[in-house]
Amino acid sequence: MALALIFLVPVFIPSPVFWRITRPFVHKDLIDRYAVKAGFSPLFVLALVRVESGFSASARSHRGAVGLMQIMPDTATEMAGRLGLDASEISLDDPEVNIRIGIKYLEVLRLEFGPDPVALLAAYNGGPTNVRAWRRGDRLTLADIPFPETRRFVERVLSTERWLGRLRRMKRFFRD
Repeated sequence: MALALIFLVPVFIPSPVFWRITRPFVHKDLIDRYAVKAGFSPLFVLALVRVESGFSASARSHRGAVGLMQIMPDTATEMAGRLGLDASEISLDDPEVNIRIGIKYLEVLRLEFGPDPVALLAAYNGGPTNVRAWRRGDRLTLADIPFPETRRFVERVLSTERWLGRLRRMKRFFRD
């Protein structure tokens, strides 16, 4: 219910007031900082966080993924090394650490899969090894993804990103 309010209330109240209230909850400042630095649309990352964890920094999956961006501990260790962080000192429950590591992982995946959002999201959710096997040519389509969970994940992130974009255009929602 609380998440529904975050996405419905902005239509009725001025966006600067809304963001002063909700920025800490959705971690917009952190997402903006690290997404832009890495060359990703903040809306893309915001949509991914919304689908992965519902903005819950304490989220845990049945497979062991942790935090806002649902990072697997092994992936976190590898990305921490790439970021020059001591993996033994990081906490995936810390929103800044989780977002920074998650976006670094997206950067690594983009090096292999390019700007194709379907392949990038499928690799983030279903693993890069699977995407290598599923891809035909340069692009991956939803129909190429045989895992229903991964296909739904990709659809939900892309749909959420489109919805956020429409909301932004309609209300200038994401302006400070």
